Order: sequence, then structure tokens, then C-alpha cells
Amino acid sequence: MKTKSAIKFPRTLRDLYSHPSFQPFGSSSDDWINDADRMKRCHDAAEDGCDGSTHAEIIQDWRDLLASMVRDSSRPWYPRIMAEIEKREASISAEIDACEAWHEENGSLHSQVG
Repeated sequence: MKTKSAIKFPRTLRDLYSHPSFQPFGSSSDDWINDADRMKRCHDAAEDGCDGSTHAEIIQDWRDLLASMVRDSSRPWYPRIMAEIEKREASISAEIDACEAWHEENGSLHSQVG
């Protein structure tokens, strides 16, 4: 029988972007202020049922969320928990790097997501 981990930190990239903390670009009113060009592109693409963000931008969104979650989860007085978080962070970072490398190799890193 599997036991549920007491650590509320994602284990995989899929867990990361499925996490309730993940807010896709455009879901915050601050997105217009933080990146008006991307927001306009996404708004225009939405008219055709598309996303508008590039793969590189979405990958950076994942990295930003991961860094934020690590920062929010830091509990230096719990070394065992921090070791597990660091292990999960490294694993997710490797998945993100592999995804980025795939898009770079295939020439789609800076193209818009369908």
C-alpha cells in the first residue's frame, strides 16, 4: 500500500503544471503589465483558438513556478524534507531541460504553441 507523502511538492513536471499554484499566462491581470507584448500575442491567438505563447516562454513559466515553490517550501530546520525537495527540484529541472533541448533541436523553441 502506498503512503501519501507529507511533502506538498510536485514529483514530476506533469505534477508541476497540474499543480493548483500553476496559473497559465494570461490568468492574472498583472500579465498585461509584466509582458504586454506576450499578452497581446496571446489575446490575438485566442481568437483562432490558439495559445500564442512560445514554447520557450512556457518553459520559463515552469522554471519560475518551480523556483517559487522551492522558495516557499524552504524549511532549513528540516534537513530531511529539504533534501527531498531538492531531489524533486533536480528531477523536475532535468525534465524541463530535456523538454527545452527537444524543442531547440527540432526548431520549435521560439514558435508559438498551437
